[in-house]
Amino acid sequence: MGWIITKKDIPYISLGAKFLACGGGGDTKTVEYLFLSIMDDSDLIVVKTAVEIEHEWIVPVAMVGSTVLFNEDLPTGAEPAQTLKLYEAETKKNADAVISMEIGGINALIPLLIALDRNLPVIDGDAMGRAFPKLEMTTFYNSNISVFPLAANSNEETLIARNQQEFSEVFDSFIFNRKGFGNIACFGMTGSQAKSFMLPGTLKLTCNIGKALTSGSVDEKLASLQSIFSNSIYGELQVGFVGRIGTIERWFEDKMLVGSCQIAGQLSFSDKKAELYFQNEFLSVKVTGKGSSATPDLIILLNYETGMPVSVSDIREGLFVLVLTIPASSIFYTKELYKLVGPKGFGIPNHFYASGEGLGGLSDEDWY
Repeated sequence: MGWIITKKDIPYISLGAKFLACGGGGDTKTVEYLFLSIMDDSDLIVVKTAVEIEHEWIVPVAMVGSTVLFNEDLPTGAEPAQTLKLYEAETKKNADAVISMEIGGINALIPLLIALDRNLPVIDGDAMGRAFPKLEMTTFYNSNISVFPLAANSNEETLIARNQQEFSEVFDSFIFNRKGFGNIACFGMTGSQAKSFMLPGTLKLTCNIGKALTSGSVDEKLASLQSIFSNSIYGELQVGFVGRIGTIERWFEDKMLVGSCQIAGQLSFSDKKAELYFQNEFLSVKVTGKGSSATPDLIILLNYETGMPVSVSDIREGLFVLVLTIPASSIFYTKELYKLVGPKGFGIPNHFYASGEGLGGLSDEDWY
């Protein structure tokens, strides 16, 4: 059944989206604070579930580019709706609903800004189930839904890309030569297409995760999270490791924060150590003598003392963390998608996902 988002739900969705971002996706607090400043207590956002979708024309929207620059140059909240209007003018079709391209991080909240501005319903789902850096890594891209036309807006300037050549030639320079970030609208689709290719229920999941993380002890939060994921499109949430972060190596590569860190085991893991690899998001973790887990599965760090999610930019030496692993939706283990979102798609060094029993994800041989 459909449901309603009120102002008091925004912090829960923000926190849940940070959790699903696997360490990346931008600082959701930025959009959360924006929402709290422009949303009235009486404002309501209607959410439609997959079973309620009929013949709507549904348009995905997202923020792209540098999340760091996004945080430093706060938007007004009107920019996503302006981008949708640009897309509608190009396609000569008005959106009946909007949907997120990625539920991890800032982009879980961007469609809600449009829904609030335009009084449109938002669809309970997305095309990633977490945060990934490229459009090609969405379920929408790997379907019969065309990405074009693509409408973009940055620093009050606009762009329409109508084919792959136009997109390849101008999109990156358009975004990064202006504010360094912008908003896009693309993948316009019918209701039946949305039901076929979206990951359902992920928006509600963010809200439930946020509620679970805001009360109780760490053990109680874990128990709540395990219950939530047992009734989702994801696999079983497991504690893959517990320890203190040691040496951290970070560098920028192709506009991404890349690096690794060592984690010294604590409690029941005191005789082990782990190595964590990231490219904006946490992508692989290997535990000596136990196994490994890697993208597309979710690797999430929680602060052991607070139970709150930790981002890549938050990690520091001495931080006591829980490393959680959650198998991704099975759609990401189809051959075509796994090539894009698996370890080889990110060029992860081999030693980060060496052979051995997994920490909760599927092995390379389990995709189909």
